[in-house]
Amino acid sequence: MKTIYKSPENIENRNKTRKSIFLAGSIEMDLAVNWQKRSEEVLARKYVIFNPRRDSWSKGWEQSIENPKFKEQVNWELNALEQSDIIIMFFANNTKSPISLLELGLFAHSNKMKVVVEDGFWRKGNIDIVCERYQIEQFDSLEVLYNHLLEDKE
Repeated sequence: MKTIYKSPENIENRNKTRKSIFLAGSIEMDLAVNWQKRSEEVLARKYVIFNPRRDSWSKGWEQSIENPKFKEQVNWELNALEQSDIIIMFFANNTKSPISLLELGLFAHSNKMKVVVEDGFWRKGNIDIVCERYQIEQFDSLEVLYNHLLEDKE
């Protein structure tokens, strides 16, 4: 049974007997640590994972609606965010993560977000306030979040 879906794999026919998690957060054109790989290793035993970190990504792709590969990537991410049961949002302290900030705003009302923002992240205060206002669960680290998700009895 397939449990890990990476962009641009089709997620429409996924196993729906397990809850799904979208791995949102710092990628920064591959400058951020590959935290998604560790998330797959830990969480795929219990959850279906939607990982936007594309193996075939090219930094040379024009980020334009006219670029079919870029458009495919953005639409895959939006579809996976909408279809997921849980969204992990991780902000690494050495990144700016503008798309992750956009996604936080888009899904703050969804009641499916779980956020980790490292100390030193340039907009940590803004994220803390948004999480408080919209009652989004925050965790001190990815490991603490993983333990929470693995202990969850839902």
